[in-house]
Amino acid sequence: MKKSVTILMLRLIGWASLAFVSVGLAMAQPPVNVGVYAEHRGGKVVYHYRVTNNSQDNITDVWIGHDTKNDNDDNNDVWELLELPTGWLLTASIPPASATSPPGWHVYVIVTEDGETHAIVWEVVDKYSPRLLPSQTFTGMSVTLDKADANYITGHADILFPEKRQKPTSLTVPLERLDTTPPTLSVTLNPSTLWPPNDKLVPVTATITVQDDYDPEPEIKLESITATETLGAGDIQDAQFVTDDRNFSLAAKRAGNNMAGRIYTVTYSATDASGNKATASATVTVPHDQGKK
Repeated sequence: MKKSVTILMLRLIGWASLAFVSVGLAMAQPPVNVGVYAEHRGGKVVYHYRVTNNSQDNITDVWIGHDTKNDNDDNNDVWELLELPTGWLLTASIPPASATSPPGWHVYVIVTEDGETHAIVWEVVDKYSPRLLPSQTFTGMSVTLDKADANYITGHADILFPEKRQKPTSLTVPLERLDTTPPTLSVTLNPSTLWPPNDKLVPVTATITVQDDYDPEPEIKLESITATETLGAGDIQDAQFVTDDRNFSLAAKRAGNNMAGRIYTVTYSATDASGNKATASATVTVPHDQGKK
């Protein structure tokens, strides 16, 4: 079985190698734009692609994660993707719940012989399927992963024009990140004042408000808790840093000669699935006296 699988992979990659022509032909193609954004959905990451055909030729294949360098040397091709789609199997391809395609197109995975890298390929189903025609834009290409792989955003797309000059030609273009704006993030802490300063631990709850233009569920992390005074062992407890931890305990203590009291600063981050990160902080004060809250 292993031998037959390896042969299948080699045949697929060998076929792909025939699809690419010299740098002169590839660079002569008018531009094609492939935009991408990502979102968190139900604990998974979904990558969405938008392909705009500004060329004079029909597009029948879009390979995400394959960089041909736009030359005819197959040996320096780069297969960029590391994480496989959710539920993918070599014998069953991508489950319908893990990918979407435009009407008349389908999606599959091409894996390199060593199995460490791969590309995601959208192509027409048959000769009757709608091509991506000049001046058209296709959306509806998405793939779902169990965890993020930045190569799905920072890599390349290989575009095939097999109907041009009665032989396959292609053009590799860098992916364009459509989402470049960090989420908006605000943090409030309750309680925000600890009194009396009796050195006891007080439970604190963080309330997070976050919004993003593309990602409905940005990843929240507790980044740090600092203070204006030197912290003693046990002054901060139950804080799970670099996780979405919104409950922890702080010591209600401050130095007796510090008229400003102790001020804890709690910082959170929100990162959308396209990699844009925002931070926000809020404070908890242990005042010197009740007149300075």
